[in-house]
Amino acid sequence: MFNIPDKALYNRKIPKNKFYKQIGVDAKLERKFIDEIDHIIWKYKLSKDTVNLESTKEAEEIQIFEVILKERHISLEVLENIDRIVPYPILYILKYEKDVKLVIAYKERNKIDPNKMVVHSYYQSDWTKEDKIEIDILKGLNLKDVYENILKQLLPIESTFENNIEELIKLNEMQEKLKKEILKLEKSIKKEKQFNKKVELNIKLKKKKKELEKLMAK
Repeated sequence: MFNIPDKALYNRKIPKNKFYKQIGVDAKLERKFIDEIDHIIWKYKLSKDTVNLESTKEAEEIQIFEVILKERHISLEVLENIDRIVPYPILYILKYEKDVKLVIAYKERNKIDPNKMVVHSYYQSDWTKEDKIEIDILKGLNLKDVYENILKQLLPIESTFENNIEELIKLNEMQEKLKKEILKLEKSIKKEKQFNKKVELNIKLKKKKKELEKLMAK
């Protein structure tokens, strides 16, 4: 699936309870780990020693975890729990039967406790067959480049290798916020009975759509 050197292959099974017991999660989240995940395999370890790319403060290593699911779904809280306690970027290969999905978080080290991470947002591919996944993993001069390149490929907006990742993520967040506002306005218009209020909502809707068009054109 990925063009990664055999030297980076780790292929070790990780007990699920290692994640949910380490930070003492509540019973509800523990249940999600148990019900949703069959098992986790630490598939690859991308580091200076395994892929011959320099580490950086933002990405000393990159881990690739293969998560075999019991159903075609995983709760984001489960991934957030793993991401917070693993101080490196993680690319998840979610597997359910013959389908796969890639997921990765945009995260950074906790300023108070550098051994923990602050998770900002998640980006993912659609579900597809394993042999249909297309992603260029080892692109860049260092592991920070590799991490940002993976994020860019999973962001739902077009980008180039030269684009600044923080600006892209901010742009995507603004687009998603506007899409939600547009959807909310459209629902309100359908429900509204008063003509004057309907006209007012339509004016707001047109304004939001124009804002979104401008952002989409960037």
